[in-house]
Amino acid sequence: MLFKDFYGINTSEGDEMRMKVGVEGFTFDSAHYTKGSSEACLNLHGHTFRLDVEIEGEIDPHTGMIIDFTLVKNAVKEILADYDHKVIIPSKDTGDVVLSGPFHKCIKAIDYPEATTEYIALDIAKRLHEKFKMKMRIKLYEGKRNYVIIED
Repeated sequence: MLFKDFYGINTSEGDEMRMKVGVEGFTFDSAHYTKGSSEACLNLHGHTFRLDVEIEGEIDPHTGMIIDFTLVKNAVKEILADYDHKVIIPSKDTGDVVLSGPFHKCIKAIDYPEATTEYIALDIAKRLHEKFKMKMRIKLYEGKRNYVIIED
């Protein structure tokens, strides 16, 4: 339904209201190392990451929705399962990383130069965009206060 039709507002022909729907608060726990400004970042360390997703589109007159929230939730959960409780590394380092000990050795390699929050966010955004082929915005938090926003 058009915004102008519902509210009786006169706008230009073909002018439609774009809307966004969002789902917030997805979390996953992962470890990584980075070449940050601190040598400490090169140590293997972990974070709780939080992901918020917004998808932009027009209301489908047949469903009354831009996209079903359940589809978004299920897709995000499926994608994030690949990162949860894993050590995230850049693919270039797969031959150099050796994990040893009385624990599971779960590694998630990403095809980016580093395993920074920026590149992790790009990897997730790419996969979501491939799934939905809609304009979207994601916000990935590394801990509680640091985040990356990706919009297409």
